[in-house]
Amino acid sequence: MRLALLLLLSLTTAFSAEQKHYLREFSPGKPLAGARLTSALQKDKGTVLIFWLYEFEKPRNGAALKSFQKIADDYKDSLVVVGIENSPGNTMKPVSAKEILTLTKAAGVTFSIYSGCKSPIEVHSYPTFFIFDREGHMLHGGVMPETDEFEALLKKAGAPIEKKDGKEDPKKEEKEKPKADPKKAA
Repeated sequence: MRLALLLLLSLTTAFSAEQKHYLREFSPGKPLAGARLTSALQKDKGTVLIFWLYEFEKPRNGAALKSFQKIADDYKDSLVVVGIENSPGNTMKPVSAKEILTLTKAAGVTFSIYSGCKSPIEVHSYPTFFIFDREGHMLHGGVMPETDEFEALLKKAGAPIEKKDGKEDPKKEEKEKPKADPKKAA
């Protein structure tokens, strides 16, 4: 019976993720640690929101948090990783910011941690990953896919954006080069 309920909840999350969603629809909640999620932080990077539960991580001493930190470390140049502790207030005992910070510190977490999130998608499985490309388009929303697919999604999220003509977006240095003054050149 429990297995059937878990399967049903997972399918609900997967089906709702098939709709097009954007990063701007998510409000990460209360910042607890790390850099705040801003457009400056996200500039030229993809974003991964990882929804997790204190109640699941505490007994395991933050084992999943350690694997999330590995993702943040491996993709630090191309992705912003944000952990969102998402305990539903009405079904579990309330979790304090101090408890969350104690656990994340013990797990060696250095990425941004938030508590609660307003999301257009209901989360019923933990951990749940929402992966967005550099333009804020959602590439994945749901439980972690198979390893190869997950790696491909992370790489795609952090990949440079291609222009419509098929060429890569010019590098920042190229954009900032001053143009020659035609009067001085003549």
